Amino acid sequence: MNKNYSLEEILEIAIRIEEDGVVFYESLANRTKNKEAVEIFRYLAGEEKEHIAVFKSIYKDLTGRRFDKAFNEEEANLYLHSLVENRVFKNQKEIKEFVEDARAELSAIELAIQIEKDTILYYYEILEGLEDREKNLVKEIISQEKTHIYRLTNLKNILRG
Repeated sequence: MNKNYSLEEILEIAIRIEEDGVVFYESLANRTKNKEAVEIFRYLAGEEKEHIAVFKSIYKDLTGRRFDKAFNEEEANLYLHSLVENRVFKNQKEIKEFVEDARAELSAIELAIQIEKDTILYYYEILEGLEDREKNLVKEIISQEKTHIYRLTNLKNILRG
């Protein structure tokens, strides 16, 4: 199965990544007792919602259609398929179950940092297929994702004491 993704499918994956991020951060915010952690997780969930809006806008600009379908994993090329297949979570139910079962906030934060890094790598990969306007929007999202890593790393250091 060596099918190349269309730009629509690439954007669908980006939307799904961000939707999963919202569920992950909201679940963490609802579980933690640390006030600073709650604030950061809610902030990050809000940022991910903004990213969804940006990708949906790009999708509409490029296709002329409103985004309304989910990514079909069976239509993946090798690189992107392996990226999606190797994601920590296959669906949003797994995200919620992980957060409920997480023994320590530090491990959840470390996982969040890794997810943010993987997301940045994916966004760098999709830049080539975009026009300048869309490319600049995705570069801004990359910058925000880097800020997420910084904030999560600071939170991890604070919780360590």
